[in-house]
Amino acid sequence: MPHAPDTLARQRKKSRYNHRSRLALQTALESVPAYRHWQTRDPGPSHGIDTRYAAMPALEKKDLRVHTPRAFTLPGRSVDQGLSRGEIELVKTSGTTEEQVTNIWYQPWWDASEQASWQLNNATRAAATGAHREAILTNPVCAGMRDDEQPLSMAARRLKRFLFLNEQSNPLHWNDSHQNRMVRELQEFQPDILEANPSFLAKLARFIARHKLKPYQPKAIVLTYELPSLLHQRDIQTVFCAPIVSSHGSTETGYVFMQCEHGNFHQNTEFCRVDFQPLKPEHGGPALGRLLVTTFQNPWYTLVRFDIGDLGRLYPHGDCPCGRTEGLTLSDIEGRWRCATQTVDGRIVTSRRTDRLISMFPEIIEYKLIQHSGDAYRLHIVSPRVSRRKLGRDLCRNLRRLYGKKARIELLFESALAPEASGKYQLTRGVMPAEIEPFLDQRYQ
Repeated sequence: MPHAPDTLARQRKKSRYNHRSRLALQTALESVPAYRHWQTRDPGPSHGIDTRYAAMPALEKKDLRVHTPRAFTLPGRSVDQGLSRGEIELVKTSGTTEEQVTNIWYQPWWDASEQASWQLNNATRAAATGAHREAILTNPVCAGMRDDEQPLSMAARRLKRFLFLNEQSNPLHWNDSHQNRMVRELQEFQPDILEANPSFLAKLARFIARHKLKPYQPKAIVLTYELPSLLHQRDIQTVFCAPIVSSHGSTETGYVFMQCEHGNFHQNTEFCRVDFQPLKPEHGGPALGRLLVTTFQNPWYTLVRFDIGDLGRLYPHGDCPCGRTEGLTLSDIEGRWRCATQTVDGRIVTSRRTDRLISMFPEIIEYKLIQHSGDAYRLHIVSPRVSRRKLGRDLCRNLRRLYGKKARIELLFESALAPEASGKYQLTRGVMPAEIEPFLDQRYQ
């Protein structure tokens, strides 16, 4: 009996994906200096491509720091010449010292990766024509033009079809004039897409709601740079009616996942391979696991099985209702490994799981939960109009259900919370060990 047309299409896509995976691994092992010592691990071309990838180690940020960026380039590519011609840049990721990495930045590849990812959501696919206007509301530590001393003109924050709405690195310093300016510029610029740190856009949305303003409505809002809290999304949806889409990736690997119109995350298979490594059952596996990314089509920077530091949850119901079937489908991005917390008896609690619990309390605007030891937790809360005694009692009760009856929980009510040195907000911070390997389920490795 002949194959159904959709079955043939899936087979062709799978074949192309396997071909790109095979080419990326073969090229890295044979031609890229940083992977020479991996060659002895390769079982060889007679084995399936998934088996070959599984035999390779994970590439971590510490490995990128041990080697220079030049060790990840192909023969015939001169980094010095690329820099002198302005074809590439060397960029350092934001964050703490142990998190910072210097990468080779090739803008055409980044743009192409972004365009491909935006095809995975109906709203972004319709809005992202390539000539569309895009407003960006983020911390300039992450992207844009920074000036904490004086305001920059709108012209100074324009870059071709992009407008960076904010030049201040600390949103605690935003005054009414600065926020009014952002609302006004949205109306003047009329972007097709508004891309934003969820925490920054949520803060602006609360200002808009408080002053009963009517903001310009883009065709789509793309949340990036941070793990968006459900509280962020609640506040944004109060004043913006555009579809809200979460994009996920990293400076090193480009755009890896895009959220579809049904809320699931689809892999950008044209530009990356993702290997999923489940955690042990007691820590949420096999549905919860870490994500290792191999980049495709970047002529300057070759990364294989790079640990982007994030945990993902597999979509459990077969094919997504949106009809996209290629690559991995996740039901959620659960947050960074280093930001996860643990129960009193040592079980992993992801940032997303904590967020689901705390976001059940509509009185809360912002929060940060910090685990200081095995049984000690401190929750910083911004909640200006609430009975603190009742909220504190209810929060502690629910948090002990999550972390254990013996959890010692301290509540601190704050007027506002500042971002981290990276320019991003963290919802949670724990005492996680640097190495994730002891928590992985070896049956799947």
